Parts: sequence; structure tokens; C-alpha cells
Amino acid sequence: MLINTDQAADLLLNGEVIAVPTETVYGLAAVATNPEAIAKIFDIKKRPADNPLICHFYDIEQIRAYVTTMPANTLNLLHQFAPGPISFMLDLNETSPLRFATCGSQQVIARIPNHPLFLSIIKKCGLPVAAPSANTSGRVSPTSAEMVAADLGTKIPGIVDGGQCTIGIESTIVDARATESIQILRPGFIAANEIRKVLPHIEIISNGLKNEFITPGSRYRHYAPHTPVAIIKQIDEVLAFPGCALFLTLEALQSIPRNHLKTFSEQRIELISIGSLSSIENIARSFYRLISSVDQLHVKKAFFLATDFGDTSLGRALQNRVDKIAGG
Repeated sequence: MLINTDQAADLLLNGEVIAVPTETVYGLAAVATNPEAIAKIFDIKKRPADNPLICHFYDIEQIRAYVTTMPANTLNLLHQFAPGPISFMLDLNETSPLRFATCGSQQVIARIPNHPLFLSIIKKCGLPVAAPSANTSGRVSPTSAEMVAADLGTKIPGIVDGGQCTIGIESTIVDARATESIQILRPGFIAANEIRKVLPHIEIISNGLKNEFITPGSRYRHYAPHTPVAIIKQIDEVLAFPGCALFLTLEALQSIPRNHLKTFSEQRIELISIGSLSSIENIARSFYRLISSVDQLHVKKAFFLATDFGDTSLGRALQNRVDKIAGG
């Protein structure tokens, strides 16, 4: 059932779990301070019990109420990129009621989303809202209300339809608590070079997780359709798997000779273009929708042609998602 922001806030404050739009992907939302509601998220998603949830806040001042300090580097990045697709690891204060959302950890991953409907809901609630992606754990992240409904529609009382997500890839997660370095714990829309422009004298470590905290999206197989997916290096490798599907860029598709296209057709191999490398943003926006579409083809296996997405924020994020889809 589609609901408005007032209905959404009422449901959340009454301990329910709903789906909400963000600029990245749709989230499965519950009030982050309510342990029973948090438990419902884990149950609905079938999420591993040790996989913490990102908590979403209306503004910086709301974050301050739950953490020990706001480190200078974190604050600088918040002022530059928030609201937006970047999340921060912070230390909880002793009285913080967010430990159910963090799976008992002393750290929280905090984000200020850049979507007017979700921000309105958080403001109406007056409390932080935990919201992992609104999909069954390990499956494709939804970028539209329709995708949420197809997966979880019978399990939740409402979905706030905010249209198609404008970015389509999850947020970058960083640990900016230290004074001399920043760790990128999960690649996303905001890249290291953009962070470096804000903090030019700080060392930036990619994939530098050095503590026991499990970063959302880092340990388990994520973002995958029901159909098994593997990565191949050469297009012709799929010919050994008649009746499969192959994801590839428009450039790779256009490079296939016509006689090869006939062979693929005879072998019942579905070629799925993810778009052109000339527009990484468009690839990102439609990426999860295209990935999920392979399940409708009823093929036994799918492949992803190894692709150089480039050394940009979205390029690295897309490569990370492809690796996760293939079980890496």
C-alpha cells in the first residue's frame, strides 16, 4: 500500500516497518531507538543478526545527541556532502539507545539522506530512523517503489513512493574519526578524490577496515538476483553455457561481429546491455533494475563481462557491486 509522509511517521512511531525513498536506494525503515521495530527489520529482510544498520538523521545536531564527539574531519565532510550519499562511523555515547541498530557495537554508521520525503519523515518522527536497503538480504537493492513491492510488498504495511532513485548506488561509508587519516569502508557515490579536495592533507585509505565492526554491505554476498551470476573475461566463454544470460556494456555489445550475434541467438544466450560507459550515472541509476530483470528470464546462470568502469567514484562503486553480485 502506498502511503504519504504523515502516515509513514505515524506507522514508524507505532513500531511498524515501512519502505522509504532515498537518493541512493529505497530503505526498509524503523525508528532506530525501538528494539522491537529493529528486530522486525532483521526478520523481514532475513538479515544476518550481526550485520548492523545505517541510522539516518535529519541534521548534524540530531546526530550529536547520540554520539560522544563529532570529530573535526567528520564535521568538515558533513558540511561539504550532507545531506547526501555518504555515511560516517561514529562512537556512540554511553546512554545512546541505538545499540540494537548497531548489533551491540559501540559505533554507529550515521547518514543524513538527500531526499525530501525521507527527511520530512525523520523530522516528523523526531527520532533517527534505521533503514537498510528494502530488499530480502543478499538480493538486489530496490531503486523504485515497484521493486520494493515485488519483493517485500506483502510483508510491510506501507511504501512511500518517491519515484526512481536519482543515484541508484548505496552511500559511501567512511571512518573519519582519526585526525591524520580517513578510511573508506564501502565505496559509493562520493569518491576518495572528492574527499581529498575537502581534506587535502589527510591520508585516505580505501577498504581499510581495521576494527571488529562489520560495515553494512562488506561481509556477506550482496546485491544479487536469485539467478547465480559469475564474471567472465571473454565474451565467447558464455558459449559453453547455452541458455544463459550475459550482462555487458553497450560498447561491448556493439563490438560483437554479426556472425557471433547469430551464434548467441542459436545458443539462446540473452544479451543484456547495462548501458554506455560514456554515462556511468545512467548505468548506476538502472543497474539494480537490470540486474533483477534476469530472474524473469528463467535462465539457470548469468554472467557479467569483466568491465573497466573507470577510476571515478561511481566506477569503483559499480565494480564493487559487480564483485559482490558474483559472490566476491
